Amino acid sequence: MSYALAQSATTSTSSTDVALLASSSLTTGSGLRSGYDANAAASSGYGATGLPGTRENVAAGTSSIGPSEEQGRVQQGGSATAEAVGPYDPLGMRLGRFLFYPSLTLWGEATDNVDTTANGRNGVGVSPEIAAKLQSDWSRHSLTLNGSAAIKGYQTPNRKPENDEHLSGELRLDMADDTQLTITGSFDRSQEDKGSVELNASGQSATYETSMNGGLTLDHRAGLVDLQLRGSVGAMRYEDEESRDYDTYRVGTRVGVALTDQIMPFVDAELTQRQYKDANHRQNGESLRGAIGIEVSNREKLSGEVSAGVISWDPDLAGQSGDTAFFVDASLAWSPNALWTIRGGLETDLTSTSTAARSVATHRVSLSADYAILRNLDLTASGAIAQETYNGIGRHDWVFDATLNATYSFNRNVQLIASLERSQRDSNLAGEDTTTHTVRLGLRLQR
Repeated sequence: MSYALAQSATTSTSSTDVALLASSSLTTGSGLRSGYDANAAASSGYGATGLPGTRENVAAGTSSIGPSEEQGRVQQGGSATAEAVGPYDPLGMRLGRFLFYPSLTLWGEATDNVDTTANGRNGVGVSPEIAAKLQSDWSRHSLTLNGSAAIKGYQTPNRKPENDEHLSGELRLDMADDTQLTITGSFDRSQEDKGSVELNASGQSATYETSMNGGLTLDHRAGLVDLQLRGSVGAMRYEDEESRDYDTYRVGTRVGVALTDQIMPFVDAELTQRQYKDANHRQNGESLRGAIGIEVSNREKLSGEVSAGVISWDPDLAGQSGDTAFFVDASLAWSPNALWTIRGGLETDLTSTSTAARSVATHRVSLSADYAILRNLDLTASGAIAQETYNGIGRHDWVFDATLNATYSFNRNVQLIASLERSQRDSNLAGEDTTTHTVRLGLRLQR
């Protein structure tokens, strides 16, 4: 089931991505500094394109690549070191000063609620997916490009295939020793979730939704003070339904003071504006978010941040009242040893809604655990609980998501992936409860 908030936030997320949100990688830096993001990257040990991440030698905590393997990696990967590549990671292909990582995955899926609706029906289908990552190998600056395309076809029920496309990129420019500019962009097109609360409230049919986003982040370090300025523009488009199209504009700043090389308290503020083509649209408005927190980085086992603050929604339409919510947010990653990685998160959002409510407040807690059973077998268990409060109409929903994912690597180039997913929505409104179970099996060929 897609997380309903994703239908009303700046960007949208595919149902598969949302089901795996709890296991997304958490790192320090600008990725943790932009406040709540309903479209956070989502995967169990994979990047945005489904490409596997670096695997360490969990048995000894060091690389086990032999001399011949290391030499081959350096020949293909330039400055990449043996310690950065595990024995089952793809080596990629060298294209000038870039490394190219292609993959092809054939997915099989069976579900008891193909449309994520209250009266679900069974679905069985296959989905071939091609993905690629292009990573620069420069001595200074860096560029990463990700792309994927998938076609999901169902044998049961018989319907037209659905397409999913994704493109994203990040360019990091080292302006000076203490100044860094990051430019990001993304494009996502996917079939809208037929069981979305926002879609059902609008009374319109599910269609393809396209999300386009671009952003700039400037980080500067002056002595003990860390300053960040950021801004982004987003556009959400619905095929053949222009009345639902909207744009989002976001600006934010963060100021932190380094107490040590690992601990940094900070103050963060962000302003977001949502604007539909209709100037009098009831969902037009501004969201203001402010928080104080502490960031932990460069620690051997623990990294992330915790913050507390307030978020408000102020509609533009005269006569409408706004809402305010207090929050405690967190993004933490803990690795007690080489075998385990445990991640946890608290997320809060307050935004407009197409329902009769003034706004919808969402509080979400997530937890995931990655365990390397063998050097070539990884297991990930993740779960999330969210409460959605629709202010003004008395609606309260609980959303539960759980995923168990296993990845077995035959070698660097072949993986077998299996996952079991369960999603559930419990609402105090009659007829709004849904439950979905999905089993997925994938065979991945990668280079």
